Amino acid sequence: YFFGLHLFGAVCLLGWILHSDPKYRKYLGECGQSPVWWAFYSSQTMISNLGFTLTPDSMMSFQDAAWPMILMSFLAYVGNTFYPCFLRFIIWTMSLLVPRTSSIKEPLNFLLKHPRRCYTLLFPSGTTWALFSGLAFLNFVDVVLMVTLDLNNPAVNNLPMGKRILASLFQAASTRHTGTSVFNLAKVNPAVQVSILIMMYIAILPIALSIRASNTYEQKSLGIYPQDRELDEYNGKTYILAHIKNQLTFDLWYIFLGVFCICASESKRIMDPKEPAFAVFAIFFEVASGYGNVGLSLGHPSVNTSLSGQFNVFSKLVICAMMIRGRHRGLPSQLDRAVMLPGDRLVDDEDGRTETIQTKYSTKIKRYHTH
Repeated sequence: YFFGLHLFGAVCLLGWILHSDPKYRKYLGECGQSPVWWAFYSSQTMISNLGFTLTPDSMMSFQDAAWPMILMSFLAYVGNTFYPCFLRFIIWTMSLLVPRTSSIKEPLNFLLKHPRRCYTLLFPSGTTWALFSGLAFLNFVDVVLMVTLDLNNPAVNNLPMGKRILASLFQAASTRHTGTSVFNLAKVNPAVQVSILIMMYIAILPIALSIRASNTYEQKSLGIYPQDRELDEYNGKTYILAHIKNQLTFDLWYIFLGVFCICASESKRIMDPKEPAFAVFAIFFEVASGYGNVGLSLGHPSVNTSLSGQFNVFSKLVICAMMIRGRHRGLPSQLDRAVMLPGDRLVDDEDGRTETIQTKYSTKIKRYHTH
């Protein structure tokens, strides 16, 4: 999957850059980069969601190029949040194409019927469709906000409407995935900046909720505990709302603590009227970007780096802590069938004789195997 995507992206970008308007190759030459290296590097950064580019202005110089906007948006999606959807689609397609007598027919069907027993990012059909619909809706909202709120903004409306929509699609993908940009985010509509901040924060939530909502083995792994109505996994709406509540409890205090620490550390520069780039919202934006592992920044007018490059040592350490903590929030909660050790799987195996021991707080299950 990943090797094929990298090769596909690199070949498509290389073919385009070699036959496109000479101004793009000229710009790469001015940056000291060859078209071949740019194609492979850009494909890698979009699929792996790194956000690094070989050009100092990210992708702003390519905002009027339709093909890179479409292709790189696709690579960003299939490399991150749409990855479970495309992975299941590939497995489903292979199950239809392979002969019935093929040795991989049965494994493919098993993956489709019991995806969470094998992989944390492979979901049942219903969960996959829900994930796809939610992600499509969020990205659609993001594109609509960028296009409509900046209709009269010269930082955005310098492009024809068609190319502006494609550039907004690319920016929507980057907002929740890669951290690259085609617009100067410091000059877009303030409402768009707020929407980007929100999208960066919720970037991982659809996948995280899909992981937890599709994991029906957590309680079996540890024993049978008294059921709480709020966490009844058979009531889909209540179950998802409970996970959202837990996720917000897990996230928000840490984000606001990071904003507070940086504001306290950078208070002199924030209060300096000569440095308007050092504002509380810009710091909030930086923390949300770091916590969401996105990489977008409102920047600083004096440098080409993100605003974090202007922070002092303590504030940079806070940003590092944000990134580390945020990187782990998409992991499965408690024990997950897909990451259990083989010995642990025997506990909730339905074959063989079981003995149930009642305790005050839970019901434990022990297994005795017969030979």
